[in-house]
Amino acid sequence: MIDDLAVVVSAAGLLCGVLAFVRTRDAWCGVRVLLDLLLAAGLLRLAATSGWSQLAAAAALVAVRRLLTIALREAPGASRNG
Repeated sequence: MIDDLAVVVSAAGLLCGVLAFVRTRDAWCGVRVLLDLLLAAGLLRLAATSGWSQLAAAAALVAVRRLLTIALREAPGASRNG
């Protein structure tokens, strides 16, 4: 059941990320929403089955989010409001 919920949260993350981008015209806003909900889905999966591969996937997602944060903040013309 938790795996099904994680799939729903992942799909919601994709949809909400696209909607955030369309609404704000800010790619970083859409990426943040997408990655936050994907992280939530990963943590749900981690809670259901605590294995090393699920832990590694959640850690990788956190690392990707941090790297994208740094890269987008350093990009020329990047918005500085968040």
